[in-house]
Amino acid sequence: METLRKPFLLLLVFVTGFANAQQQDTEFTKGWLLNLKLTNGAVTNFSSTAPDAYTGGLSLNPQVTVVPGLLRVGANLGAAYASKKMSGLFGPMVALKLTEFGTKNFGTLANMHLIAEANWGTNRQQMIGGGLGFEILSLAHVGITAQRDYKLNNWWLQSFIAIRLNKQKQDTDKYAR
Repeated sequence: METLRKPFLLLLVFVTGFANAQQQDTEFTKGWLLNLKLTNGAVTNFSSTAPDAYTGGLSLNPQVTVVPGLLRVGANLGAAYASKKMSGLFGPMVALKLTEFGTKNFGTLANMHLIAEANWGTNRQQMIGGGLGFEILSLAHVGITAQRDYKLNNWWLQSFIAIRLNKQKQDTDKYAR
């Protein structure tokens, strides 16, 4: 864990400095969201002659915006099928917004964010990794992740699709009647 201290502190300094330079926008708004995430992929160690094992799962992913327009933190809680076994997975996650895609007249359509997460499982899994995610119209998320299971010595390579379960809070116009 001592080797992770310096990169973590460097990332924290970078995020704090970058947050001050960011403008407020409509993505990664203040508040929380709850996603239902479906994952699909493979478990591999890249050196075995045996075929890679299938993995799939379903999880809840609550997140709260810590720095509006830039940073969310959350958790993963769900079930996964991997190596012919069902297991529970849980752990923290962080999403750092990289950029947004939109039009001049219609606003933001999507954003791209970097994901970092750690998961522990009921079948001795101890994973850390990350990936790239896309939030589309604040309704759905799609992306890819790679996680290294340092306890079982393999990699989980997955794609995911998620839908937002909670409703987005609408701003009210104080001058509306």
